[in-house]
Amino acid sequence: MISYEPLKKSLKELNRNLNEMRLKGDLNSRTIAKINRNESVNLSTIESICLYFNLPIEKVVKITRE
Repeated sequence: MISYEPLKKSLKELNRNLNEMRLKGDLNSRTIAKINRNESVNLSTIESICLYFNLPIEKVVKITRE
């Protein structure tokens, strides 16, 4: 199962949120909703998040057993 808990924790520590990327046009609201529901998104989206917030991938997503 995909979990974006590392991203949520990282953004909280940075005092930032995904809405910043939406406002810039780098992320749409549908993708943010998928992340909030722990649904899969394209790896290129994960890459964009990593680069935008300067985070390694392990601080954005993790795979867990159900």
